Amino acid sequence: MAESSPFRSAGRLGSLAGIAIALVVWEVAGRAAGSARFAPFSEVAREFLTVLGDGLTLPALGSSLLQMLVGYGAGLAVGVPLGVLMGRQAWADRAFQPWVSMMVVTSTAALVPLLIVLFGTGFWFRTAVVFLATVWYVVITTYQGARGIDPRYLGAARSFGAGGWQTFRMVHLPALFPYLITGASVGLVHAIRAMVMAEMYVLIGFGGRLQQTGLSISTAPLLCYLLLLMLVGVVATGGLRWIGGRLAPWYEEARA
Repeated sequence: MAESSPFRSAGRLGSLAGIAIALVVWEVAGRAAGSARFAPFSEVAREFLTVLGDGLTLPALGSSLLQMLVGYGAGLAVGVPLGVLMGRQAWADRAFQPWVSMMVVTSTAALVPLLIVLFGTGFWFRTAVVFLATVWYVVITTYQGARGIDPRYLGAARSFGAGGWQTFRMVHLPALFPYLITGASVGLVHAIRAMVMAEMYVLIGFGGRLQQTGLSISTAPLLCYLLLLMLVGVVATGGLRWIGGRLAPWYEEARA
């Protein structure tokens, strides 16, 4: 661990340097283009502080994220078992693989008109959009993990008389855990994007506020909302990785 500390510190310094360079380029490009086309970072930062204190944006974001969690949780609840089933059972792989492959390459935005007809424009519409944007990526990631379990480990478990639940707990779960966290992280990013997209269609919540900022003379409010959304995504996925490292010490090693 001690030997890796200098490399880890160098990596963090490199990341900070990359962020600083990007902000400088953003500032220079924004001043050259003008606020109407691409507001500079300094103007967006001032707008960001205003948005955080307006008493409307953060509650709207919180409400949208809470509703998003319903569709995201449903995506995990369906995607994880289906991915494991497809990865471990040939008949399930043959039955579901064509449908999963088709849905992955189908844009969720293309399904929005149909979902509006089916569910209206309320809570269940947004939940359905988030679910469809999440579940297929979770299925694929879990499927790859389930297929990659070494048969020798399963054979060793059976030779020691392990039952179905013991085999799952001692062999399947440790092998799947890195894939579960990765699938949950990828699914979460798509869930956040889908939540905003769904709200932009019906002009409510955080997505509705984002849509309305596009009508502003300056692009600073729009870029501010996008920056806030990106920060939420980074914090959320970072939190999932942190949880993974705490629940399973082997997760970081497997991810590396």
